[in-house]
Amino acid sequence: MAKKRHNRDDVVREALAMLDESGMETVTLRGVAKRMGLHLNSVSFQVTSKARLFELMAEVIFGELSLDDLPPEPRERIAEVSRRLRLAMLSHRDGGRVVGGTDTADVNARAYANVTISAFLEAGVSDIVAARASVALHCLIIGLVEEEQADRLNPRAQVSPDDHPGLAHIGRLLDEDSFAERTEFGIEALINQAMLTAAR
Repeated sequence: MAKKRHNRDDVVREALAMLDESGMETVTLRGVAKRMGLHLNSVSFQVTSKARLFELMAEVIFGELSLDDLPPEPRERIAEVSRRLRLAMLSHRDGGRVVGGTDTADVNARAYANVTISAFLEAGVSDIVAARASVALHCLIIGLVEEEQADRLNPRAQVSPDDHPGLAHIGRLLDEDSFAERTEFGIEALINQAMLTAAR
């Protein structure tokens, strides 16, 4: 029986499986090759480098973000696609770190960015505000997901009111406040700020 030929999609799929099972640190070209029963050169040929492998993994995560049935109103469209990005990253262990650690500009990543930028422009903001707000929102969502995924593994340390009174004062609120609520707050704040410039 002929040996199965593996392609780039197979390599990326196995890398994502490793990510979900063991975390980002375990994903290496050598580790993926061993998992697939292949020589390192075979995996390297498909993805060229570890950096490119992570870009391709990020591209898959962007592809899991559905752009169908988005709200027609620009503000709601921006908010909804941001929520969907959050959920796509949360569906993979260390998904925030994978997306945040790459500079992918492949098809799925461009499609997501285009939705946000186009919605800002449709809402009447200037080109520069659309660019800045889209990037800021993207970074906000990634950062919150990274914090949420790290927070699951590392409980918050107690803060001394003598050393950091402000932080100690709101410490309980930080523990009770969900990342979903923080995300909604950040999305609304950034959209509102961008729209203020359009109203001037």
